[in-house]
Amino acid sequence: MNLSRRLKHRLTGLGLALLAMAALPAAPLQAQEGKTIKSIDVQYVGNQTVSPDRIRSHMASRVGEPLSLAQVDEDVKNLYASGDVENVRILSESASGGVALIAVVQTRAVYGGVQFVGNTLIDSSKLKKKVDLRVNKPIDESVLKTAREEMQEMYRKKGFSEATVTYRIGAPTAEGYSTVVYTIDEGTQGVLRNVDFVGNVSFPSVRLKDIMTQKEKGIKSIFGSGGATDAETLAQDVRAIEDFYRDNGFLNARVVNVSRVRADAKHVDVVITIDEGDTYQVDSLSIVGVQSLSMPEDILPYLKTKAGDQFAGNKLTEDIKLITDQYGSRGYADARVVPRLEDAGNGGVKVVLDVTEGNIYKIGKIQIEGNDKTRDHVIRRELPLEPGQPYDTTRMDVTKRRLENMNYFSSVELMPVDTSYLDEKDLLIRVVEKPTGTVNFGAGFSSIDSLTGFMEVTQTNFDLFDWPSFTGAGQRFRFSVRAGSETRDASVSITEPWFMGQRLALTTEAYYRNLLYYSDQYDQTEAGAAVSLRKSLGEFTYGVLEFRGEQIEIDPDTIASDAFLAEGGDFFKGSVGVNVTRDTRDNVFMPREGHKVNAGFEFAGIGGDVEDTVATVSGAQYFDLPYDVIFSVNGAFKRSADGDHIFTRHFLGGANNLRGFDFRDVGPRDPDSGETIGGKQAWNVTAEVTFPIVEKIRGAAFYDAGEVSDGPVGSVDGGMNSDWGLGLRLFILGSAPVRLDYAFPLQSDGFNDDGGRFQFTMGAQF
Repeated sequence: MNLSRRLKHRLTGLGLALLAMAALPAAPLQAQEGKTIKSIDVQYVGNQTVSPDRIRSHMASRVGEPLSLAQVDEDVKNLYASGDVENVRILSESASGGVALIAVVQTRAVYGGVQFVGNTLIDSSKLKKKVDLRVNKPIDESVLKTAREEMQEMYRKKGFSEATVTYRIGAPTAEGYSTVVYTIDEGTQGVLRNVDFVGNVSFPSVRLKDIMTQKEKGIKSIFGSGGATDAETLAQDVRAIEDFYRDNGFLNARVVNVSRVRADAKHVDVVITIDEGDTYQVDSLSIVGVQSLSMPEDILPYLKTKAGDQFAGNKLTEDIKLITDQYGSRGYADARVVPRLEDAGNGGVKVVLDVTEGNIYKIGKIQIEGNDKTRDHVIRRELPLEPGQPYDTTRMDVTKRRLENMNYFSSVELMPVDTSYLDEKDLLIRVVEKPTGTVNFGAGFSSIDSLTGFMEVTQTNFDLFDWPSFTGAGQRFRFSVRAGSETRDASVSITEPWFMGQRLALTTEAYYRNLLYYSDQYDQTEAGAAVSLRKSLGEFTYGVLEFRGEQIEIDPDTIASDAFLAEGGDFFKGSVGVNVTRDTRDNVFMPREGHKVNAGFEFAGIGGDVEDTVATVSGAQYFDLPYDVIFSVNGAFKRSADGDHIFTRHFLGGANNLRGFDFRDVGPRDPDSGETIGGKQAWNVTAEVTFPIVEKIRGAAFYDAGEVSDGPVGSVDGGMNSDWGLGLRLFILGSAPVRLDYAFPLQSDGFNDDGGRFQFTMGAQF
C-alpha cells in the first residue's frame, strides 16, 4: 500500500472510530485522572478479529487502580506495538465511585492463507513462497505489496511484461481469519520495440526517452531490463515526462494520450502524445500566513523561485520544502505550505505560498514496532532525537535515512501519534525487517591470482552472544575462505559499531594467507590478527587506530638467487597504524563526483623481529562531465624508513596501478635473477575517462605512470614507467564492476618489454 493509500486507510479507520465515539457519553481523560478504574470495556469498529481479553492483555491499566494519563498513553503504544490493531482510542465515562475506560479499536485482519486466481504460467506453490506471512498472525500490507511486486517481476523475467497482479483481503470469518486473494492477469508476451512521441516540439524524442524508466529493446539494453513494459511503470514515466516539462517552464504541459500498439505476436510499440502548452514566467512571489517566524523577508532571498525567471516546478517544490523545514526544525510538526498559481497575463504567473503554521510540539515517547530480531537499543542509538526535544521534522528525515542505511529493514515508517497532552506528539517507528545474512559460493579469475574458488558467510546484524540465531545486536560478521592455483587464504572478522556505547567501531580480525602469486623466487605466508578502532571525525572524515600482530614466512625457491635466499626466514611483526580518511564520493563502486583522501603511518617494532615505519598518502578526485562522462585522477605515495625486508618494501604493476606491466613487476631488481626485489619508496598516478557505451557497459581510456626507487644494496633501479590503454567496465554481476583493460607501455625499464598486457579484475578499490 503506497503512502497516500495507507494514510487514506488510516484516516478512514479513524473516522469510523470517531463516529463510534460520538455515541458515547465520554468525559475528557484529564478530568478523570486519579479516579479509580471500575471497568475496562472493548468496543470494535468494523470486524472483531481479536478477542477483548487479548486487547486488555496489552494494557497495563487495571481495574481497581487509579487512572493515570501517562499509563493510558503507554497502553496506546503497547496496543499499536502488538500488531493486533490498526487504530485505537481510549475514552472514559463516569461510573459509580470511579471511572469506566473504553478502548475503541479497529483490529487488523488475521492471516488465514492465500489463494491465486488466473495464474497458468507460474505454479501457485512458487507464488506462495513470495508471501512472507504466517497463519494466525496479523496481516501486514507492506508484505503483501512486496509479494505483489516480486510476482510481477517473475512474469517480467518470463517475457510477460504486461502481466498485472492485484490482491484483496477477504472478509474475516467468524473466527477472525481473512484469506488473501491474488488475482493475476498474465496478458500476452510483449517486448517494447519502439517509443514514439507526437507533439514534442521543444524537446527531441531522444531527450524524453532518457527520462523514462522503460527502455526499448536493443543493443543499448542488451544486459539490462530493456524491452520490459507494464502499465504501472508506463504511468510513472508519463508523470516523469509531465514533471520534466513543468520543470522547464511549461506549466500546462500534459500527456494527452498513451497508446500501446501491438506490432506482432512478441513486440509492442508505445505512442505518447504531448500537449506542450505555453511557457510561463514568474511575475511575482509572495508568502502569506506567516505569523510566528521572521519570514517572509528573511527567507525570500534563499528561494529558488524568483520574479522574472522562467517558472520551474522542481524549484517550487524545493522552496516549499525549505519553508516547511524552517517550521519543522522548530517543532511545528503540522506546518503546511500550499502553492497557488494565479494567471498574471502576458505569459506570467503569480506564485503565492499559503502557509498554515499549526502548533509547536515536543516529542513524548518513542515507540518502535516490527523489530522482531533487531534489539531496540540498536535502533535507538541511531536516532538523532529523544523525548522532550522539539518535534523536529527535519530530524525525522535524518532518522529515516539512518535507519534505511542500516540495511536491516525493507521499509521504515515514522508516524506522529497524538497524546493526551496538547503540546506533545509521540513518535511511532514502524519497521519491516529483511534478511541480513548471506552465504556465497563461487569461482573467479583475475590476471593477478588466476583461478580461485571462494566461500563467504556474512551477517550484517550479528549478535555474538545470541545462540543459535546470532542476530539482532547490529554487529557485522564475515568469514571467508578462498583457494586456487596461486592463493589460499581464510579470514574471520567481527565489528561492533558502538563500542562502549559510543559511536566507535571496534573490529577484530584473524587471518591466514598463502600468497603464492607474489613471485617465482619465493612463497610468502602470513598468519595474524588485528584489532582496530574507527572513529568518525565529521560528516565525511574518519580515523582508524589499528594494532596488528602477524607471523610472516618467506620461503625462497631452492634455485633462487642469493638476494632472495637472504630474504628467507620466519618473522614476527608487531605494529600500530594510524590512518585518517576523508571520503565525499557519491558512490563506492562508480563514483561520479567527490574525492577520497587518505594519510597514515604504520609503526612496526612493537615486539617481534621487524622494525620499520611506513608512511602512505593517497587521493582520488572524480568529475561528472556532460553526456555521463566521468573523469578521475588518483595517485598514491608510499615510503618505508628502513625497508630491510621484502614484505616492507613496495612494488608496482598490475590491474590496480600500472596496467601496462605485470603484477609487482615494476621496481628495483636483483641483477642476478632479473626479478623485482622492491624499493623503499613508490609513487603512482592515474588519469582515466569512462563513458557509456550501452546499458551496464562503459568504455574507458586511461594513462598510468609510476616509479619505485631506493632498493636494497646491490639492486638496480628502473626509473619511471608509464602506459596508456583502453578498457571496459561491465556492471552485469552486481554493483561492483568487472574491469577489462588492455594497456601499452610508454616508458619502461630495461627489464620490461613494450608489449601490451591484458588485465582483468572484478570489484572496486575502497
